Amino acid sequence: MSERNIRFGVIGLGAIAPSHFYAIEQARGATLTAVCDIRADVARRVGEERGVPHFTDVGDLLAADLIDVATIGTPNAYHLDPALKVLEAGKHVLVEKPLEITTERIDQLLAAEARSGARIACVFQSRFKPLARTLRSLISDGLLGELYTGSAHIMYYRTQEYYDSGAWRGTWDVDGGGCLMNQGIHCVDLFLWFMGQVEEVIAVTSSAGRHIEVETVAHALATFSNGAHGILDGTTLAYPEYESYIELVGSRGSCAFSADRLRTMDLIDPTPDEAAARETILSDQARRDTEASNAPSKEVAPGTAVGSVDMGHTPIVEDLVEAIREERAPFVTGTEGRRSVAFITAIYESARNGSAPVRLGQ
Repeated sequence: MSERNIRFGVIGLGAIAPSHFYAIEQARGATLTAVCDIRADVARRVGEERGVPHFTDVGDLLAADLIDVATIGTPNAYHLDPALKVLEAGKHVLVEKPLEITTERIDQLLAAEARSGARIACVFQSRFKPLARTLRSLISDGLLGELYTGSAHIMYYRTQEYYDSGAWRGTWDVDGGGCLMNQGIHCVDLFLWFMGQVEEVIAVTSSAGRHIEVETVAHALATFSNGAHGILDGTTLAYPEYESYIELVGSRGSCAFSADRLRTMDLIDPTPDEAAARETILSDQARRDTEASNAPSKEVAPGTAVGSVDMGHTPIVEDLVEAIREERAPFVTGTEGRRSVAFITAIYESARNGSAPVRLGQ
């Protein structure tokens, strides 16, 4: 494909749309060319604010031939229909997390992707954090040796007012789940990225503390295909909210980290290169901490439209632009997006059945 800008349309103009606008505005090689929402007044207002055509029907958007990519930011269970239409039109899709709320629905998307030749990219921005990518590379190369166990701790806080703010929030049919499927899926994705394929899980969940259908608390014990075991703890009751983090324990050392912060790393008899890598990570982190503490209040980047919000989507958009131009898969594919949903829905199945073990397919 030529080096012209890749044209993006945003489908779903709710709470997440401003982060999509920011990313498209800031990403190299991307431009916003259309918006779409079933609410006519919202579509019109946002289209006028952005200076682009607006639509209330995905079919009409596609018929206008204004886009190469559609970002999907509708409520969780409403990803399938617009994404299928976009793929069937031969256009690429960037889908918010979760990709969909069941693996059966995701498999429909993957089949459409295979038929169309277009690409599915998933919004898991934690994988794009420099620390996460560096650690993943080092650990894959054996920095911690054989992984024995790992744990993921998800500590969000959501009030009853948050759930009451939208009829779909906290419901099985549309939200698809609670502290894991909605808030915690970023940490779940990162955990699986490091630990590998889950073979079996047992779990308990509850909806304590809130008047909602889905879980506010979840605990799971997973067995991985490499023989390692893992623990996952999640909640949306942790006032005032704490940083989610992951711990890994291997034959040559241990570490604890969030997506962009190394809490600790201790290595057994590291090589000079490994010791240097550890010190580089720590010194880079210290530099970032100093810069952050000395930085003035953050201003909106030049050229950013009113209402745009930076939530880490820019590198995802840039990667998709490059993937389209290079005719390669995006960094986080639909197949990768399926893994976290498969794990989370297996947790729900185990919890519904008295913590019975649930085996996962490949």
